[in-house]
Amino acid sequence: MRYEWDAEKDAVNRRKHGLRLGDGIPALEDPDRDISIDDRFDYGEVRIVTAGRSGGKVLIVVSTEASLDFEGEEITRIISVRKAKWYEEDWFNFGRA
Repeated sequence: MRYEWDAEKDAVNRRKHGLRLGDGIPALEDPDRDISIDDRFDYGEVRIVTAGRSGGKVLIVVSTEASLDFEGEEITRIISVRKAKWYEEDWFNFGRA
């Protein structure tokens, strides 16, 4: 699995949320992650919302569905990363203690 993101979106995400888009990779790879589809709008692509742990924090990561590059390697594009709100963290941790 390979991850990619837009450099401009990375800069915006750092200003807005204090996190680089690459900071979301551990959350995407967390074996206890929760995944849902963001179907609130027609984005023209499938957007996945993942709640997972990264560095002891629960992060919310928005990414696209994995696609294959010309060599057959899966690529996931990371769109947004932010720290989970208190209620999202409570929901994520419920029953995991």
